[in-house]
Amino acid sequence: MSGSGPELEKRPSRVAAARRSGGIPETNELYGGWCRGGYEIKLVNVPAWRLVALGPIPVPSRLTRPHSVVRAIQSEPQPLGLTKPVQGRALRLIQALITATENAGHSSAAGQTGSAPPSHRRRRASSHFTITAQGQTVEFLVLQEQDRTEHVATEKELAEAKKNSWIRIPRFDYTPSERLRFVLSRGQPHRASE
Repeated sequence: MSGSGPELEKRPSRVAAARRSGGIPETNELYGGWCRGGYEIKLVNVPAWRLVALGPIPVPSRLTRPHSVVRAIQSEPQPLGLTKPVQGRALRLIQALITATENAGHSSAAGQTGSAPPSHRRRRASSHFTITAQGQTVEFLVLQEQDRTEHVATEKELAEAKKNSWIRIPRFDYTPSERLRFVLSRGQPHRASE
């Protein structure tokens, strides 16, 4: 759609509103994006493989015979970079995901993670493992979410901050939570890649 002025500027928000409205059939997706002639809006068919209802994947309660990818992850000095309480659960989830995809005829491989990066750089870290399905390789990175709480300054921190003007007392404390996040990259892009 070509045009100019305020009407053209409203189109991205109108596309977003149309997506939220629920008026688009489940078999279609609405795409909008800027192009040379203005703003292009397309209604495209969703590929059939994305409409298939997926059943739950059974997750083992213990890792008795880990897959070779899981064994490769376990052999790292700090596997996945997670705390001990959630590391076992993450490995069992990876085992279940890899087993289910290989039973469907797809392949998997261990990533090149090495030791885990610091928490503020984890989203840009190398993948922990990959799954290749229908010619598309998708990288998986497993992260442990952090809980944020208000920081209560100690007397020592207050004294240091009073003595040295460059010292900043943090506003929040971050602690590892029990929640895991799987971040997918490469392959077919989706809105829900985490």
